[in-house]
Amino acid sequence: MQTIYIAGSFNAASRIRVESHRLKELGYTVLSRWFNPNDFIEKAWDKDYAGQVAESMATGDLYSILEADVFIIDTINKSSTGGSETELGVALARKLDGYNLRIIRIGPSTNVFHTLVR
Repeated sequence: MQTIYIAGSFNAASRIRVESHRLKELGYTVLSRWFNPNDFIEKAWDKDYAGQVAESMATGDLYSILEADVFIIDTINKSSTGGSETELGVALARKLDGYNLRIIRIGPSTNVFHTLVR
């Protein structure tokens, strides 16, 4: 079973959540949590942005990207926080390091790094 990490804008969370459920129905394991409104860490993030909760979230997301077989970046909605672009950077570095990671972009190319994802 392949594992997938999905990066995107918080503004697209509800749309991406629907798509993640479709992927799960097809037998994939979706590692991303950021679009799940019931996730405790995601709810606590607003209360402790600069503290341990934020650090835990970032670390967990990085490990999930490193575990993934497929990385999807959704650029349909522009991110206002930049987190998805950081996640893409980790995925690109992983691929350049020789890991067999499939990277998929859904949406327009809005910066030079998006052109590395076909």
